[in-house]
Amino acid sequence: MYLTQRYLLTRDPQPYCDDRLVPLTVGHLVVECLSLTHLRHRYLYRCRGRDSGVYYISKVFGPECLAQGHDVFRFLGEAGILPKL
Repeated sequence: MYLTQRYLLTRDPQPYCDDRLVPLTVGHLVVECLSLTHLRHRYLYRCRGRDSGVYYISKVFGPECLAQGHDVFRFLGEAGILPKL
């Protein structure tokens, strides 16, 4: 993902999330970022763990959640992440 890995190619400083000042990673954007919570609940609710309701990156990008009819790409698009891939 160019958004989170560009610094490795350009030697720029690693990007950080504005919300919590943690490194900007795919995992953070998809399952942790506080500013994306409402979008996560809207589009990725089917991709949570059954027992805890916690989002796991392995489920979000797993075959069940990437299947047709799921909204991973809508989540990425509305979050403004998709064009930066």
